[in-house]
Amino acid sequence: MSKQTRAVSDTEFAILNVLWDRGSSTVREIVEAVYKEHTHSLHASVKSLLERLAAKGYVSCERRGAAHFFLATVERESFVAQELQLLADSNFGGSLAPLLLTLVDNVKLSGKDRKTIQRIIDKID
Repeated sequence: MSKQTRAVSDTEFAILNVLWDRGSSTVREIVEAVYKEHTHSLHASVKSLLERLAAKGYVSCERRGAAHFFLATVERESFVAQELQLLADSNFGGSLAPLLLTLVDNVKLSGKDRKTIQRIIDKID
């Protein structure tokens, strides 16, 4: 998949999370997962957001009988990597190191997280 340059809204991200967690889903299933209820207006809004996500290349639609099933076309890890690169591009001249240092300096890390990060660093050579 080509590198995406368009960000997603919070609601679009919530929809992507449903698709990553549940896999192929109908609009109704997505609406109920995101909003814990289903109304005609929520259905129409989510359908519109799914169309926007499809236009951005993040979801695809498969018709099975009368139902339309939506599926994420990008893995969560790839999406996060793209978003981090966009953040680095817009705030750190494209460099990931200052971004990661900012995260490490400003986030309370558990001992387990620090050990995991250290193992990752030790493997880099």
